[in-house]
Amino acid sequence: MSDVLTEAGWRPGRDAGDPAMLAVLVVVTVGAELFPAADRAVREFHGLHVLPAADGGREVAALGAVIDPREARFDVPALNRLAHSLGARLFPFGRTDTDAPLAVDEHGRLLMLGPGGPWLLGETVHAGLTALTSGIAPVRLRPPRWRFPLSGGGNDLGAAVRAALVAVYVLHSAGLFGARALHLRATTLRGIGVVAVDEEFPLRPGALEDNAEPLAAAMADRCEAAGARPGACELTLTVSAPPGTEGPAATAACAVTVGGETEGPGLTLSAALSATSGPTAKALDACARALADWAGSPAS
Repeated sequence: MSDVLTEAGWRPGRDAGDPAMLAVLVVVTVGAELFPAADRAVREFHGLHVLPAADGGREVAALGAVIDPREARFDVPALNRLAHSLGARLFPFGRTDTDAPLAVDEHGRLLMLGPGGPWLLGETVHAGLTALTSGIAPVRLRPPRWRFPLSGGGNDLGAAVRAALVAVYVLHSAGLFGARALHLRATTLRGIGVVAVDEEFPLRPGALEDNAEPLAAAMADRCEAAGARPGACELTLTVSAPPGTEGPAATAACAVTVGGETEGPGLTLSAALSATSGPTAKALDACARALADWAGSPAS
């Protein structure tokens, strides 16, 4: 149990009652939407003024906060926009001593909208307030992204196709989606860079490894027909969710890029901000671990 929270008046089973519901009513009238996790959190913590720990903070400066949804009522439009990006509803919760609004999401997590965007304080409100007042560094919420360098023969179209098929297998094994095609984008390296090929190549029935050679041949033929030799282009093969995929999983994708002059050949796994929590986040972490094992190097 947190000394800072108990000193502020918190106790297990606390219910602020009517004052909490009055505060909820005020912010609902300006566009906030109440949901069960927010209702529980406001009832339990409303009216507290938690002070920063006396030791100043373990990792960053410790901060205090006033727990009252009305303190963040003018931030409701910004919180609603963030909720849309996260794919999870947010409810105003209070304000820190540095004037940053706090919010609870429908998973029960405590977030802060501060410098640089949204920050996760804790997986629960209690944990988040404890972290805030103890100076435990928050986690910045960003769209998840991992990049794995391709070694050896990673500069040719055949190697790119094989890497993309590995991504197809990994995404399917993690339960995100079963891809049905590879999307090829070939950009010439001369001048301003012209997109010579931008189209999908369906996967064929059967084992994935049996797709590698026919797909590479079909893509090479298409590049040649467009007057763009694969060796003279930056090639990006993207594995995306098929039509009908719903929720955060639909935003996940793997892209294999070879032939470019910036980062070198590599495979990128990415998704939208909405994939930072819940089952999709766990599945993406599993994908990242599997791809790191396959690439033989950690993500960058």
